[in-house]
Amino acid sequence: MEENNLFRDVKAIFFDFDNTLVSFDEVEDNALHMVAKDIYNFVKDNYSSEISQDKITELVISRAKKMNEDGIYDRKSWWKSVLDQLNVSAESEELYQWTQLYWSIASQNTPYEDALDLLEYLKKKGFRLGIITNSDGEGGDKRLRLSRFPLLHYFNIIVIGGENNIKPKPDLQPFIISCEKFGLFSSQCLMIGDDPIKDCLAAKKAGLKSILVDRKNKVKFAELYADYVVNNLREVEELF
Repeated sequence: MEENNLFRDVKAIFFDFDNTLVSFDEVEDNALHMVAKDIYNFVKDNYSSEISQDKITELVISRAKKMNEDGIYDRKSWWKSVLDQLNVSAESEELYQWTQLYWSIASQNTPYEDALDLLEYLKKKGFRLGIITNSDGEGGDKRLRLSRFPLLHYFNIIVIGGENNIKPKPDLQPFIISCEKFGLFSSQCLMIGDDPIKDCLAAKKAGLKSILVDRKNKVKFAELYADYVVNNLREVEELF
């Protein structure tokens, strides 16, 4: 098969974390709704504003999406941008409490069943495995979330962009560093992730192969970003 030929030189496989190995969007949505409710109560109690809770929720979700796309992972900045839109302000302690509320919910991540199946399969095949993920920003703790991941023992290395002077994805640095840690050329490495730009296109620019995991078929023209597209991780087994 052409796909098999494309990946025949791969010796190491890197994975993104959120929405690739573990569910995140669903719990994050709950977290954003809870923060929006708290912000609404704060505005109602401290300012003479008649804005509705639904409007604040809509604003919180839209600002979170935009700032995440822009690579701004400090959630305190997310809440501040929402308040700026409302022409109100809050003390740093309030922003921190909302961040703590957010992560108390958003850090409850469940591994995908297909992740276990694929990792066991790849280990038996002799591939070296790693995780390339981005920092959770101030108030978050990606290493703590990773430590709770029950499949962590399958991985040889973990690189967190945005920490230890490593730039976050989609910068090429975390991909290049990860390949170097294995002593491999980038052409011998594969990146698997759910983000077409931060995971797949960036990996390709760094010289790696890439596979996009589009679980909900929501990425338009997905093949433009990755070498191959799957709807679940079990499909990757067919390529090796």
